This record gives sequence, C-alpha cells and structure tokens, in this order.
Amino acid sequence: MNKYSKNYYEIIEKYKSFHKNGIKNQPGISTFLGYSLTKWITKIKEIIEINNCKSLIDFGCGKAFLYNNDFKIADREFHGLSDFWGVNNIHLYDPGVEEYSTYPKGKHDGVICTDVIEHIPEDDVVNFIDGLFQLSNKFIFVVIATIPATKYFDDGTNIHLCLKDQSVWKDIFENFKNKYPEVIQYVYFND
Repeated sequence: MNKYSKNYYEIIEKYKSFHKNGIKNQPGISTFLGYSLTKWITKIKEIIEINNCKSLIDFGCGKAFLYNNDFKIADREFHGLSDFWGVNNIHLYDPGVEEYSTYPKGKHDGVICTDVIEHIPEDDVVNFIDGLFQLSNKFIFVVIATIPATKYFDDGTNIHLCLKDQSVWKDIFENFKNKYPEVIQYVYFND
C-alpha cells in the first residue's frame, strides 16, 4: 500500500462521517451509494470478457448498491453485478465504509475506480493512481470527473479536490504506460 499525506487520511475521515451522517440534505443511508457505476456496467462487462477476467477490485465502491441488489437489464434479472459480469471474485474497497474498508490483498485481473480520483488531494493523486496499477494484472477502468461537484466539505471546499482537464489526465495516464505496460488502461471522463 502506498504512503499518503496527512491530508489524505483526514479526507477519508470526512468521508466516513458523510457515509454515516450524510452530506447537505442527504442522509447517511443514501450518501455515496455507488450509483455512478450504473452507466458503465455494460462497458465494464465487455472489458471483463475481452480480457478473460476472473477477479476484480472496485476501488472506492461506496455503499456498493449495485453489488448487493437485484436489477433488470433487457427483461433479464441479475442478482447484483457479480451475476451480471459473471465474476465471483470481487473485492469491494472503500475506506469510508466500515464493511468495505479492508484494503485489497494482492493483484486482481481488473481494477475499477469510478468517480473517485477527483476526490483525492492534489498532492496524493499520482501516488494514488500508481496504487491502482499495483493492484491490477490486466486492466484498470477509471472514470474521472473534470467539473466541480454539487457537494462541499463543511469548510466550503468542493469535494472534487483534484480537477484537471481531460488532456492533463490523459498525460498522467500516458506516463504510467511505460511503468505498467502489461496493464490496459480504460480512462473515461464525466464532464
């Protein structure tokens, strides 16, 4: 596990509070459920199949709603994302949620990290991304927001701590291609 700044760990404590107590006018029970993954699940399924993946990490899974609930796609019922993706070995990790706060041990075929990287303090973001690569055998799938969030910390700071243009993010990930040539990168943006 990589080393991070004091600020990084202070931010995690704030997210623990958000998950428990809520944020703005949203109660804790419905805060950061993991819904942002919804629009990407079919794309991720394709990537899993292309890369013949048997194990995944969802790094920053929130409350992992889609993993723990049934849903329908094209009139077919699925018992969570494990069923939809056909992958039984999925490690859910989110340091802000007690039940998912165990850091992954060892590499998995794929690492999914949606709408998380922009929440990482600027000084820690490259180190954080490096940590994602260290956990993957085959691919990383990341979605990064490039605009401010609608939520704020108590001090008025936007919860999207690290906002960059797509071109800057692409350069950052390009730099990791030499270090981790065996890991395929799937990088998308929410604008």
